[in-house]
Amino acid sequence: MAADKGTILSWLADLCAAIVTDDDDLADTAGRITDAADLGASDFAAEALDIMRVIAESVTDAAGFDRIVIPDTVAAGDTRDAMTVLVALGLAIGGCRVDWRARPQARKARSRIASAGSDGLAVASAMGGDGADLYSWLSSIIDVACRLISDIAANAVPIVKVQTGVSLPSTVLAYQLYGDAARAADLVDVAGSATPLVMPTLFDALAS
Repeated sequence: MAADKGTILSWLADLCAAIVTDDDDLADTAGRITDAADLGASDFAAEALDIMRVIAESVTDAAGFDRIVIPDTVAAGDTRDAMTVLVALGLAIGGCRVDWRARPQARKARSRIASAGSDGLAVASAMGGDGADLYSWLSSIIDVACRLISDIAANAVPIVKVQTGVSLPSTVLAYQLYGDAARAADLVDVAGSATPLVMPTLFDALAS
C-alpha cells in the first residue's frame, strides 16, 4: 500500500506554518506543497524531502526542533514510514541550526537525531536496492549532524541547580546570577518556568 500523499502534505503544511517565518519561503513552500499532490510517486518522494529540508532550515530554536515529530494519529504502514524518513532528515538539519547553549540540551538533541536517524535508515534499508541511494545520502547527513552537535555539546555551558529561599522575578535572578538582567529570558527558558515574575525556588540554570 502506497503512502498517503494527503496525510503527508497536510503534516508538512502544518510544520511549514509553525516553523517557517520568512514570508517568501512560506509562500513558496505552501505553493510547492499544493502542487506536490499531483506528482508521481518518485517525484513526490523527492519533493517531500526537499520541502522538509526547507522547513528544517527555518528552525531557529528548540521549540521549532521539537515540532518535527510524527503525529500520534498516524498508524504503522507506508505513510508512517515515509514520515519517519522525513523526520530523520528534518531533525538532522534543524538540530544543527539551533544555538544549543546548555550541554544537556545539546546532548539530548544529538540523541534524538541519532534515534530518529536510526529509524529512518531502517526504513531505507527495508526498501532493498531501491533504497540504497536514500540510505547512503541520509546516513551521511545524520553522521555530520551528530558530529556537529557533539562539538556543540563539548563547548556548551553545563547546567547547575539553583536554590533560593524565596521566589523572585527572573530579571532579579538573572542579574544576581550573571550580572545581566537582560538574560532573564534565557533563565526562564532553561528553567522551564511558566511564571517569569515568580520563579520557582529550585530550578536549572546555565552555569555561566
